[in-house]
Amino acid sequence: MKTGVIILSHGSRLPEAQATLQKITTMIEAGATKDFLIEGAALQFNQPDLPTAIARIVERGAERLVVVPLFLYLGLHMQRDIPEILEEQRKLYPDISISMIEHIGTDPRLLDIILDRVRGAAV
Repeated sequence: MKTGVIILSHGSRLPEAQATLQKITTMIEAGATKDFLIEGAALQFNQPDLPTAIARIVERGAERLVVVPLFLYLGLHMQRDIPEILEEQRKLYPDISISMIEHIGTDPRLLDIILDRVRGAAV
């Protein structure tokens, strides 16, 4: 079963944001198995947006979708906006399982990243 993975950013009017999403998507593609189809998407301001990314990944043959939100906080986008979009998409693709994993939040692995960067700044 092919699993589509959509890496979902907030989006930004700054071009650097889209470039960062592309780098993250490329890293995930490089580390994923061939059973995963990877697409990047933005909630706002950039293309592809979430519905477009879902359409693309379904066209590529995904039988189920997992949305990976690159969000630190459980704010309104996570609680309301994204679930509403996904509910609409489930109606368009009733044969495709569409789910969203937990936001990044307070994942303890952030500690290593933050301390590594702090140590690098202290040089």
